[in-house]
Amino acid sequence: MKKYMELPAGYTALSEDEMTYTSGGSAVGGVVTVVGVAVLASSYVWGISQAKDWLSVSSNRKGNLFTVLGRASDALSEDMSKSPSNFLRDTVAAGTVIALAPLSAILLIL
Repeated sequence: MKKYMELPAGYTALSEDEMTYTSGGSAVGGVVTVVGVAVLASSYVWGISQAKDWLSVSSNRKGNLFTVLGRASDALSEDMSKSPSNFLRDTVAAGTVIALAPLSAILLIL
């Protein structure tokens, strides 16, 4: 019975110090992930609240679905054109609301 391992010709053993680079993320990576999730969650909540506020105006709800969506797109474009920060904020909020469309629909109906 053989009691040795055959390794590829180009194999190099790693020391303990080198293993820290292969084991994956660090505490900083975890913090960045948590902050990113918090930003997306707050953008989602903000987007839903803005959509509810916009839909609370009765003139914004008149017409068929495509008319309402067109009016909403126009209002969003107008707000985005005000400043780069509005553009970024609205892009992230709209993206999260659209990405979670089934949940968004339920929250907007309630």
